[in-house]
Amino acid sequence: MKFSDIKPYTKDGNYRVHHPLKYLKSTIETYIEEGLQLNPDFQRGHVWTEEQQVKFVEHLLRGGKTTPVYLNQKGWMKKPEGEFVCVDGLQRITSCLRFLNNEIPVFGHFLSEYEDSLSNLIALEFVINDLPTKKDVLKWYIELNTGGTVQSEEEIARVKNMLNELEAAG
Repeated sequence: MKFSDIKPYTKDGNYRVHHPLKYLKSTIETYIEEGLQLNPDFQRGHVWTEEQQVKFVEHLLRGGKTTPVYLNQKGWMKKPEGEFVCVDGLQRITSCLRFLNNEIPVFGHFLSEYEDSLSNLIALEFVINDLPTKKDVLKWYIELNTGGTVQSEEEIARVKNMLNELEAAG
């Protein structure tokens, strides 16, 4: 087999763009006006706790990286048609929007309490694909969300203990 024999999701590829966090609210509002469904029927809904949302935004503000937000709309680059859906990234988008709307504090402060503005370097990457059918989108969703192993609470606790020991040792 050749790598060139592997069938891509779509022959037209995808579009990638970085949206700075400080402009994310207006970007998402524009996408919604264009028909974006943030929580389509195949999504699991809003499942992150407020603590998880806060930790994610704090991670971003420290310069941490995250995987792209994946969207799909058939013909997006040329003649958009059909559903415009969030395939992966609902939890991350929701977390950021809640911070930008002063609904959750990060590092103990709401956005309106910060004295300076967010850096343009703090951004989310969006990948907009143009898979032609919902069947293709569902296959992509399944591939994105299977194959990995979720960290157990015990594993996270073990690593936190390691960190605590190192911090205690100085």
